[in-house]
Amino acid sequence: MKRRTVLQSLLSMPAAAALPMEARSQQAQGGAPANRETPATATVGAEVAADAIIRTFNASQFAALRRLGDILMPAATGMPGAAEAGAAEFLDFLIGASGTDRVMLYRDGLDRLNAEAKRRYDKAFREVTAEQAEPLLAPLRASWTYSETKEPFARFLLAAKSDLMLATMNSREYNAAAAQQGRRAGGAGRYWYPIE
Repeated sequence: MKRRTVLQSLLSMPAAAALPMEARSQQAQGGAPANRETPATATVGAEVAADAIIRTFNASQFAALRRLGDILMPAATGMPGAAEAGAAEFLDFLIGASGTDRVMLYRDGLDRLNAEAKRRYDKAFREVTAEQAEPLLAPLRASWTYSETKEPFARFLLAAKSDLMLATMNSREYNAAAAQQGRRAGGAGRYWYPIE
């Protein structure tokens, strides 16, 4: 390359940078007008546009799980509860993707909740009040021990309580409410996304 060519290219760079963006793109495209805007496409989140598909539990089991969530994680002042956070819907997916032992623990536990509510109050668990549910959830009040309980119903209740609490507190709705109230909750901004 000759020295004259190098100097001409160096002197032309500031002139090219001074050209408006539209003129530069016309030069690059051979004179065609540039599209300065990308059209905005409206999008809607899947959880807003569609209802969740219940996959793991039958209708009575799922209704019992939702009611259990309402009792164990109710909505508090300005904070959503398990129902508002969609915790039962998330757990339906999560438990369905778990091993068969976990699925059976939940199914048997929810069936037992419904059977006990039917035996005591002649109605399904989804229809019991929080006061009526207290004797049914008595294993949750047992003293903690280092060794895990062997009783399957107590294991189910402990697992469901923990799972419902975590699914609620890690939901988008809970984190949005916490941010609105100015709380700095541990794990803020870490919520689960809908499964597509």
